[in-house]
Amino acid sequence: MKLNKGELTRQSILENAEKAFAELGYEATRLEAVGDTIGIKRAAIFYYFRNKKELYAAIFADIHSSLIRLTYERLDGAEDPWERLMLLVDGWVDYMVSRPTAARLILRNCANAAHPEEHSPDYSAGALQLFRDIIQEGIAAGKFAEASSMHLVNLLSGSILHYVCNPEQLGDQRPYRPEDPAEVANFKLVLRRTARAIVDIRENN
Repeated sequence: MKLNKGELTRQSILENAEKAFAELGYEATRLEAVGDTIGIKRAAIFYYFRNKKELYAAIFADIHSSLIRLTYERLDGAEDPWERLMLLVDGWVDYMVSRPTAARLILRNCANAAHPEEHSPDYSAGALQLFRDIIQEGIAAGKFAEASSMHLVNLLSGSILHYVCNPEQLGDQRPYRPEDPAEVANFKLVLRRTARAIVDIRENN
C-alpha cells in the first residue's frame, strides 16, 4: 500500500531517529539534527510525536512489531518444535543483520534499564515470550530436554545481538562482516549446535 506524504514523513523520522539513537544514545541525540537530516524543522517532528520519549518508544514498537511479524511468517506451517526453534533463531539473525540499528538499540536498552527515560521495558515482551513458548512446547512434547527457557533465550538472543554489534570490538586480528552471507551461515550453524547441545534429549542423557 502506497504511503501518503504525511506517512512518508513519519516513516522517515522514525528511520533517521533510529540511526541517531543507535549511534549516539538517547541523551546525545538531538531532534534538530534528526530534522535536518530529512529537511524538516524540529517543530515538525512534534506534529507526529509529542516528545523525544514518545519517538523513542515508537521506534521500539516498530522494531518489536516487525520482528514478531517476520517470526510468524517464518513459523507458518511448521509444527516440529526443533524446526520451529531453528526457524525463529534463523529469522532473528536475518532480521538483526538487515537492521543493525535495531540490535544496537536493544543492547542500549538492556544496558540502560535503570534509566527510565532511555528504557522501553515492554518492547520485547511478546517476542521473547514466543521464544520461551516454543522451548516449553518442545519440553512438554518430550522433544526437548528439561532446560531453563530463560537461560536459553538469553544465550541465543544475546549471541545474535553481539554478533551483529561486535565486529569492531574483537581486535584487528579477528575482523568479520556480520552481513557476509558466509559469516551468517557459519553463525547460524554455531547457534544450531549450541541449541542442540542444550535441548537435545540424546545429548542430555
